[in-house]
Amino acid sequence: MSAGEGGRPTDSAGDRPAGAGKGERPLAAGRSPLAALLAALRISRRDAWRARGRSALIIVMVALPVMFFSGAATWTATEDVDSREALPWNLGAADAKVLGPVLSDPVRQSADGAVWFDEDGKGAGGDSGVTGGGREPSREEVASFFAPGSRAVPVRGGWSGYRDSRGYREAEVREIDLRDPITTGMYRLVSGRLPRSAGEVAAAPGLDVGVGTRLTLDGVGAPVTVVGVVEPQSGPRHVQIVAMPGTVPDGARQHGHTEWLVDTPAPVSWPQVRELNRKGVLVASRAVIDDPPPPGGMEDPAPGDRQDPRTAAVAALGVAMVVLEVALLAGPAFAVGIRRRRRELALLAAQGAAARHLRWIVLADGLTLGSAASVLGSLLGVGIMAVIAPFFHRGPFDLPLGQVALVALLGVVSSLLAALVPAVQAARTDSVAVLAGRAGRVRDRRGRPVAGLVLLLAGCAVAGGSARFADVRDPSPDRLGLLAGAVLGQLGLVLLAPWLVRAAAGLAVRLPLPFRLAARDAARNRGRTAPAVAAVLVATAAFTALGVITSSELARNREQYLPSYVHGTTAVFSMSSDVRTWAEIKRVAAAALPGVPLVEAGRLAEPGGHSVDVVPTTFECAEYCVRSGGTLGELPVGGVDLLRHLLRRADPAAEAALAEGKAVVFDPAAVRGGTLAFRDFYAGKEKTRTLPAVVVSGRTPVPVTGVLPVGSAAALGLEVRYDHLLADPAVFRASQEDTDRLRAAVEAVSSSAGARTENGFNHDETVTLLVFAAIAGVLALGGTFAATGLAAAEARPDRATLAAVGASAGVQRLVVAGQAAFIAGLGVAAGIAAGLVPGVADALAASARAASGWRIEIGPGGHRPDVSGVVDVPWAALGLMLVGLPLVAALVAALFTRTRLVLTRRMT
Repeated sequence: MSAGEGGRPTDSAGDRPAGAGKGERPLAAGRSPLAALLAALRISRRDAWRARGRSALIIVMVALPVMFFSGAATWTATEDVDSREALPWNLGAADAKVLGPVLSDPVRQSADGAVWFDEDGKGAGGDSGVTGGGREPSREEVASFFAPGSRAVPVRGGWSGYRDSRGYREAEVREIDLRDPITTGMYRLVSGRLPRSAGEVAAAPGLDVGVGTRLTLDGVGAPVTVVGVVEPQSGPRHVQIVAMPGTVPDGARQHGHTEWLVDTPAPVSWPQVRELNRKGVLVASRAVIDDPPPPGGMEDPAPGDRQDPRTAAVAALGVAMVVLEVALLAGPAFAVGIRRRRRELALLAAQGAAARHLRWIVLADGLTLGSAASVLGSLLGVGIMAVIAPFFHRGPFDLPLGQVALVALLGVVSSLLAALVPAVQAARTDSVAVLAGRAGRVRDRRGRPVAGLVLLLAGCAVAGGSARFADVRDPSPDRLGLLAGAVLGQLGLVLLAPWLVRAAAGLAVRLPLPFRLAARDAARNRGRTAPAVAAVLVATAAFTALGVITSSELARNREQYLPSYVHGTTAVFSMSSDVRTWAEIKRVAAAALPGVPLVEAGRLAEPGGHSVDVVPTTFECAEYCVRSGGTLGELPVGGVDLLRHLLRRADPAAEAALAEGKAVVFDPAAVRGGTLAFRDFYAGKEKTRTLPAVVVSGRTPVPVTGVLPVGSAAALGLEVRYDHLLADPAVFRASQEDTDRLRAAVEAVSSSAGARTENGFNHDETVTLLVFAAIAGVLALGGTFAATGLAAAEARPDRATLAAVGASAGVQRLVVAGQAAFIAGLGVAAGIAAGLVPGVADALAASARAASGWRIEIGPGGHRPDVSGVVDVPWAALGLMLVGLPLVAALVAALFTRTRLVLTRRMT
């Protein structure tokens, strides 16, 4: 045995590569394709074991996305609990469940009753049951819906406040007798016992209370005692209290609803369900869920509602982009392996291996390593989900074999694509030049840059068209176009990479000698440089696009932000409180902020009824708009102190008008003829009310349209319901600790109370951008170092020559550092340009939807934020990437460069 180039063992007789094995015939053209393929796989397996570091790098690059997507598929499948799996906790041991009240019109429903429609296919309902409309049936009426001998058990639910030693909180309260066998499977007793009387309850673990704890429920005079801890099988982390029927009055529950568990002598069939639907009754039947009717026997609850093929197209393009990026990132590692195996491949070619056999060997590397990576990634993804799923999901662990297999297959495809270009290069190996120790020259194909330019322009056109003709109501076409444009553009840049390398090298003529040498070496060896540049380009383009999208969304949200109070104001608020509770909130707030004057504000309300959300009638909202007057409302009720707080000054004329019973309005457009017309936002225009008004201009933006006088309520047949206490920032500036202490104090009084300080829009996406940059940087540096390491190994003769003519070790380090900086710098610059196109296009499309969509808000005084064309490019982050990444690559490459080289022999 002797050592070939790079220390690779070869047989001295005939220089046969050791990978072929003794007694193994070479890959001759005359052998069968199957035998040649098996030999290629054996050679690939042995080389993968010898070059374990490179193999591990490729496996990690491919296995990580496979692990992520296989884990995501498993997570989604486990989280998606179907109706049959949910039978125990939805129906217990019952044969059927009546979902909500009896509706006035016939309905149609899905097999499990989760989706229902009116008989004409309109008026969709959700899967939480019917919570409004219709009439409440009696126990006897529910039983009469089914066969004689049926038994009905009510299950009443809703949200209610409760108080314990820690303060005031909210929880879902369900009234059901858990001792009834019909509830078997709905709950699991963790500790204690089940409730037996109205004064006893069971608590879910999510409440974090123990047996013996005393709770005070809203609407319940005497405290109740927790006698057991029960875990709802529908959701172990649910915050829930289970009480005996009749414990909580109907008026004390929010969003209350009643369902009925029914025990029948015989299973409830689908025809029986449909018959009950005609009576306005929704039913979930155990027999129907266990054995659903065939598609022809069950009417489609949503006529014309089909899966949009554009969703599948978007998913397919997203997968294609991931496969492309994985292939490009792993490509440089395959290129390193091929360049180090040139002598072995040349020996195989010299012994009769055809070009296709050399291609098979390299593709076998992709198949072998890709298969290993896909299996490893799938096992890790599924295994991690199997471990953590019980802590987050309520349903049984579900392994989607088909989806996991598809993800693994895509991993193999990514690996094969990564090996494709090196395989083509291997097939063109000049065995004579390689065995003689001469480096081959790379010849560019003339059509490749043209094709790349065409794809790049097509991608820009598709992405730009998606932004120009964005659908303001349906984002699916825009996403489809943006993804298609991004994929086309990146493919075009990949094809343009060799040309970019050559063009960039031509611009390096005025650089110092070490960097000129690095640029020329990169251009001379475009076969290894271009894949690395493409890898850096793809990672940077992804970061740029995500950065522009994230920053633009943040800028859009900042533009749309409507302050609820004067900047710096600390506010105490209550969403719903009676007079006694509000008095207690005021007392607690004054104690938490001693010596701080508090301004009281309220709303108009129906006597003994709900608050009236009043808005001026002169500001009419468009079809897809919503009004926003902040938590104070557009027209709060208050006195002179509230007026001074909002105006930030004293105005004697405005204060006199308010004392006379006139409304003080800050927007002239709301007043016509000295009169303010307003109405309840949720009522019809026929309920419009009017007040005399004066207009006052504020020196600073005011978060309301005006102030209504307290005395006007009685004249309008209404009353004042106070719900705000305001600490003026000119008197008191609350710290975060002050606000937290105040919030804790008022929340202990009522779950509907809270406190906050108006500090303006203060969201920040710096951490998100840093995460994106870190991921992109790691991926880009991986490709850069792979190509730089290969370049350093191949350039040893040149560096030895430099040393021979007197070049110092510093010059040699600068050459290697220049190679790393050239690859990283060119890839980052091209990647930023490539990522700006889809990023800006997506931001423009999203801005168009925000400017015209239903989520746009109209603020006080009819203020409408203009978010059309909002694009925010994170230039600082991109500049840091453009300068920092090449600098880091250069410093690391220079640091780990070996400068002590053995002088090479003269070639003849």
